[in-house]
Amino acid sequence: MGFAREPSARGPGNADLTPLPWAAWLAVMNCLGGIDEAGLGPILGPMVVAGCALTGPPGADPWSLLADLVCRKKHERGKVRVADSKKVHTGNHGLKRIEETALCFWTVLHGELPVNLASWLSLMGADLDRLARCPWYERLELPLPICADRAWIELHAELLARKMESVGMSMRTIAIRTVDVEEWNGLIAETDNKSRAHFRAYSDVLARLLDAMPGKGHLVADRCGGRMHYSRDLRQLRPGAHIETVREESGVSTYCIGTGETAMTVTFAEKGDDRSFPTALASCFAKYVRELMVHVMNDWFCAKVPGLQRTAGYFVDGHRFLLDLAPHMAALDLPTQRLVRVR
Repeated sequence: MGFAREPSARGPGNADLTPLPWAAWLAVMNCLGGIDEAGLGPILGPMVVAGCALTGPPGADPWSLLADLVCRKKHERGKVRVADSKKVHTGNHGLKRIEETALCFWTVLHGELPVNLASWLSLMGADLDRLARCPWYERLELPLPICADRAWIELHAELLARKMESVGMSMRTIAIRTVDVEEWNGLIAETDNKSRAHFRAYSDVLARLLDAMPGKGHLVADRCGGRMHYSRDLRQLRPGAHIETVREESGVSTYCIGTGETAMTVTFAEKGDDRSFPTALASCFAKYVRELMVHVMNDWFCAKVPGLQRTAGYFVDGHRFLLDLAPHMAALDLPTQRLVRVR
């Protein structure tokens, strides 16, 4: 995967646009963006969609450019790992490692670490008033970081910023969208379709990245479930743009979006977080933010019900958690429509 040089294929609106493999398009654009989500499958806790965009020198691989400070295939001492969040957030030190990755790159872009979860969510644009209706989110002032060393993150972020500047890389934006259970249930009620509800949340981050990326950029989003066709959604997202389908096939769907003098390429790919640096980084942000919110939720419930085992909120263990809570539900007087997803 590489950064900019002029594309050999023609732009949107041209009938003989070459249907290049999506990986080839990655090598010819001057800005890379990526989107991924965490928490689509659970019945408890939020879904979080995150997006990242960065620029860099022609033909270069971000993992290679930052190899002194960033690792990919496995954790290396003294480095942050940018990869599929499931691979980063694993083992006894998984939370610490994904925290280092997310907070280092956030600090590279913004110049300082967030003080606590509440202030960070506010910076992301989350609706804190909505969250306040959920008693289990009353302790969002969770200090950050929660397990990594703050001084190490600040130092590593400074080194990363210097390295990126020296190799001609820069962060363009980081967009993070939290979808709490109440909002998710509302999206399901509006669409009666999990895939459409999923894309509704995706589209907000997609729009923010497209706004932040210059022309001839390429955005790689991890595929929304098994969906193959996205042209209608992109037309609704960019009603004044020319949308051209480059390819729609198993595993990869690619589109060109032409607006004025700009020509963006958007790819929805299976395992996009394994192939694209900004998609992998977005995956880490989404997973980390969800982990923080589930952490706060577990702390509240475990304080109310001594001996209650914590949960990640996924289907089987989420139902176990709710079964363990059942004898206490009346006393806790919980707004269950804000706790449990309908689908």
